[in-house]
Amino acid sequence: MAGGLALAREEEAAVLVSANVIRAAGGVIFRRRAGILETLVVHRPRYDDLTLPKGKALDGESLQVTALREVHEETGVTGELGPELQSVSYTDPLGRPKVVRYWLVKADGTEAFQPGHEVDALSWVPVEAAPAILTNERDREVLAEAALLTEPVYLIRHAKAGSRVQWRGDDSHRPLSLKGERQANGLVASFRGRPVERILSSPADRCIQTVEPLARDRGLRIEEVPWLFEGADAVLETIRSLPGPAVLCTHGDVIPKVVLPLVEDGVPAQGPMAWKKGSTWVLERDVGFPSRLRYEPPPRDRAR
Repeated sequence: MAGGLALAREEEAAVLVSANVIRAAGGVIFRRRAGILETLVVHRPRYDDLTLPKGKALDGESLQVTALREVHEETGVTGELGPELQSVSYTDPLGRPKVVRYWLVKADGTEAFQPGHEVDALSWVPVEAAPAILTNERDREVLAEAALLTEPVYLIRHAKAGSRVQWRGDDSHRPLSLKGERQANGLVASFRGRPVERILSSPADRCIQTVEPLARDRGLRIEEVPWLFEGADAVLETIRSLPGPAVLCTHGDVIPKVVLPLVEDGVPAQGPMAWKKGSTWVLERDVGFPSRLRYEPPPRDRAR
């Protein structure tokens, strides 16, 4: 998933090198008011449309700078870029090919909107209502992708497996023990009532076996991804742009590479700094950015 997503972004960016393509960028901005997730929509009098803030790049300007500049010029909002979202391609009213790259934008709380000839009005709209308000389908698709980044990610360490020292074959094929199988089955009850749209796993057998009962219960396919395997280093950056709600099963050396940097960045954490086999770290994302971490101990592994 991570490699494919990065490659897709690179391919989209490569299209922009053509001198015949108009380069543009914009952003999706979220806030939460009274528990309702809202996004910022602007009205352009020239086209009489309701759209996401965006605009053309200046000569020599990076598209990351363009995105922040256009968001600020059109809405008065300042902030920083989060994960990159999908790009959209279309032909503008003059028949020219145009590609717009989008990012999730983390607003810093500053908003000083001034109506102008490009944007004369803006409004915060509930995300659930925004598709009926936005003029173009391409904006709806970008917003839908961004909204998935507000859903949680569940990071599970694989359940108990046989001894690494005693296992004589390829360690990636070391299976769960009987206690590990009970833990894996226990995850089904642990996740009862929680939406899960995707289940991703390290290719190691013990990880796949850990989430197999949950996958069967939800009727989902397990996506095997190498970036969750032992020794992986880029997991946190991948998770930041991973649509949720998603379950990820990985190894004991990978989970602290996600949890500890987030704690160092000030994300509140509930529970011990532990990653026992079969345990879960819940990563909540309020407006598309990590907002809280919570440790959940492993399910019982004793036979009744």
